[in-house]
Amino acid sequence: MKKLIVIGATALTTLFMVLGFSPSAFAYPEGVCDLEVSAQVVNSGDTITATCHYSVVDNSARKQAGEDIHWVMTFNGQTRTGTGETFTATFKAPEVDTPTTFKLTSTGTGPAGTCSRSVNVTVLPNGTVSPPGGGPHLPDTGGPRLFLLLAGFALVVGGAVAIRVSRREQHTGRHAH
Repeated sequence: MKKLIVIGATALTTLFMVLGFSPSAFAYPEGVCDLEVSAQVVNSGDTITATCHYSVVDNSARKQAGEDIHWVMTFNGQTRTGTGETFTATFKAPEVDTPTTFKLTSTGTGPAGTCSRSVNVTVLPNGTVSPPGGGPHLPDTGGPRLFLLLAGFALVVGGAVAIRVSRREQHTGRHAH
């Protein structure tokens, strides 16, 4: 029985050592990519600039990268292709009558596989004003009206005067006793 336990423990230890020291993470290098666009909300006819970058997690595969990376970028039926770790393309936003969302997709194929990213771009009809940094569906909060600003200022001054008067009365009330 002791021999069987020793053999089992040895086999289990050997298995853990083999699995623990095997470089499985480096056997399959991973390709990662990102996609940046100049704006996600544009007006009809505006130019959209998209830039994508491909990188490889494994250093040995990274040495093989570079011109071996092939890009395909699409937006509203328009396709651009290129090579290299970084690829930049421009597209023209179509004419629309109502706010419309289009998908811009970039796919990079390199020594570590294929990586795809996409982003939604909302195209507004000409003459539409969109809030800065937002989409077409955000509320128009605007700035304060002069009347509200003056009313708020009057309330703050009134509150300060009331506190001052009440403290003065409390202060004079203590000395009277």
